Amino acid sequence: MSLPKALRRALSRTADVLWDLALVTQSVTVEMLDQDEVVEALGPRDLLILLDGPEGALGLVSVDRQVLTGVVEVQTIQQVTQMPVEEDRILTQTDAAMMAPLIDGALTRLADTMQGHPLHLQLDGYRFGAMLEDSRAAGLILDAAAYRAFRAEIDLALGRRRGRMTLFLPERKLSQDTPEAGRGVGPHEERLSRVAARLDAKLARITLPLGRAEALKPGDLLSLPPDALDRIEVTAGRGDLVARGRLGQLNGLRAVRLNWPATGVTAASLGMPAAAETPEAGFGHEAPAAAAAEPAVPDLPQVTEPAEEELPDLPPMDFDGGDFDFSDLGGDTSAEDGGEPMAALPEIDMGDGFDAAPLDFDFEED
Repeated sequence: MSLPKALRRALSRTADVLWDLALVTQSVTVEMLDQDEVVEALGPRDLLILLDGPEGALGLVSVDRQVLTGVVEVQTIQQVTQMPVEEDRILTQTDAAMMAPLIDGALTRLADTMQGHPLHLQLDGYRFGAMLEDSRAAGLILDAAAYRAFRAEIDLALGRRRGRMTLFLPERKLSQDTPEAGRGVGPHEERLSRVAARLDAKLARITLPLGRAEALKPGDLLSLPPDALDRIEVTAGRGDLVARGRLGQLNGLRAVRLNWPATGVTAASLGMPAAAETPEAGFGHEAPAAAAAEPAVPDLPQVTEPAEEELPDLPPMDFDGGDFDFSDLGGDTSAEDGGEPMAALPEIDMGDGFDAAPLDFDFEED
């Protein structure tokens, strides 16, 4: 689990267990700062709390007035209000003591959640210490070369109060007798771990006339391909493709689900037949010229239909001189009783040597 997600869960769970308070962390950013940058990041009206850590390490927590007021309200009047915050009120040791349960509980849960993580010992063992008067006092006490800063944007009681709480934990050198010490890959691990590695997620590439591109301004809309969300490219350095992915969200933030690896994997390396290789085309890359050949269908035995059974020759039929009885055909169709006269039948040419002749029918009553 990532550090930002672990801290969000730790803060929310602690507030819920202690006071049944709905605390939602909207976002968490983690960065490395030196002593001067830590002092510059402290707000002039924030509550500053010193953290006691293992082996004499000292951390710091900065809480703004909105978060402090909400935590005090839920412990005193059992609810969070929207009353205006007294920005000029002098903060006291009581304010710091009211924040102690949330800070201690969140730090403990954060360390427990990160069990097995390489930074576990950097997070473990911190607890509430004392209140500091101002940023000048903090600058005199902090002595580490670098600090890991956790900036959390907090929402209390469904948005009744919104503010920020920042944790500054020192980067410590682990002693050799600790079980996780000495697991680095080399003597420069500490420096290399602080080197910024930038990755760019490219949504799409579109082509515009130069005049229209120069006329773009904030608020203009650009047409993207229909599958742009599914075709994210993650690049590093000078645009080298690292991975592809799909754009979505995680914990309310935009996120990219990576599809590893991006290149370099063939069906042969995976033990699959060559016909199964179907590389995916990405932005700026040509799709494969032809699809993989379909597997050959084995020859099937030819199925023959049974021969038709020969019928015996029938004797010729003689229609000459036959008497036909039409007495059961129904009512009289003669024109004498008002019936419709029967229309004369056309002559039929039978062809093939048959002679055509008119047929006369005489309908008589019995």
